[in-house]
Amino acid sequence: MIPLIVTAAVIRDGDAILITRRPQESRHGGMWEFPGGKLDAGESPQECLSREILEELGLEVAVESIFEIAYHRYEWGPVLILAFECRVLNGEIRHIGISDHRWVSPEEMRLYDILPADRPIIAKLLKSV
Repeated sequence: MIPLIVTAAVIRDGDAILITRRPQESRHGGMWEFPGGKLDAGESPQECLSREILEELGLEVAVESIFEIAYHRYEWGPVLILAFECRVLNGEIRHIGISDHRWVSPEEMRLYDILPADRPIIAKLLKSV
């Protein structure tokens, strides 16, 4: 089965990193993740991430270098996550496509119910602390 390709943003504010909570009615509702979303046909991963962050959070971001690539197989199928370093250019965080957000250190992420597919990103963040 071909994996679903998704993008994720590593957005920093000093030592804190942005995580968002999935709406209850969504797949994996109530779990925390790095913001981002599914790649649409015909768009680059960078375009996808810019679009998703604007649609879900109301933020304009600069998508910078790739941070991590992670693969995970859920019961419903595999996902391939392309995580990029991102920098906020404009806007205030709004809860458009999310139910909540937090700025947390990599160590504090262990206290949150993070999507399993995002855990390799956290592992890399912990190594770079």
